[in-house]
Amino acid sequence: MWTPQTLFESDSYDDLITGKIPALIVPEILSKTECSSLCNRITNNQTTNGNPRRFGTSLSSHIYEKSKYFSNAQRSNDSLKKLFAENISPLIAMRNAISKKFQKQLTTAIENGMSYSDAVIRIHGNDDSVHLHRDNSNFEMSDYNVSNLKNQLSAILYLQSPEQGGELTIYHKLWNKEDERMREPDFGYSSALIEDVHKTKISPIEGNMVLLNPKFYHQIESVSGSRSRISIGFFFGELSKNYLCSWS
Repeated sequence: MWTPQTLFESDSYDDLITGKIPALIVPEILSKTECSSLCNRITNNQTTNGNPRRFGTSLSSHIYEKSKYFSNAQRSNDSLKKLFAENISPLIAMRNAISKKFQKQLTTAIENGMSYSDAVIRIHGNDDSVHLHRDNSNFEMSDYNVSNLKNQLSAILYLQSPEQGGELTIYHKLWNKEDERMREPDFGYSSALIEDVHKTKISPIEGNMVLLNPKFYHQIESVSGSRSRISIGFFFGELSKNYLCSWS
């Protein structure tokens, strides 16, 4: 059965990369109290700044705007540091957990002295969802050095659970280049790609971190209710056997 793993084993890292397991769930890396405190700061910041649904700089939004990406990343990294200044940093908690689990050092990637984006916070409200997609920096980000990192994975920490919905659905189908003919004009891929494909769903439980291979197709189910789904995430890959670099 293709199901997420919650108990870490010595081969969990390789199992994620090869797709033997769809995800590794690391429970309670932050307490509910810590998550609540962080979310209060995030929502207050959201109200002050015009109700944005995302905080942080995303590389996928700057594929052909390299200089703009790094300047925006510097600003958003500074903003995230200020946002987390009076609380435990979820970024530090995530990095420490990953480093401990995989016995590899993890830091934000740097290129020509410029730091990549540390992370992106995403807020999904009532009726929000994310269409079927995959993430593949090796394929799409050739202008950036992170495209050369091996065994790329994704880390997501849930800071607030919605009343209903918002599950992460992962399909047992790895992207290949031929799938590009099924790409949607705006975002993502046709659902025809995953007809009759086995899938698994992961509930967005606050305090839990999920690690997955983002080259497997995945989507976020529709959120229902007045309570938003709030998460923070980044990608990471191998620079060397014992050293990982992250970016967003």
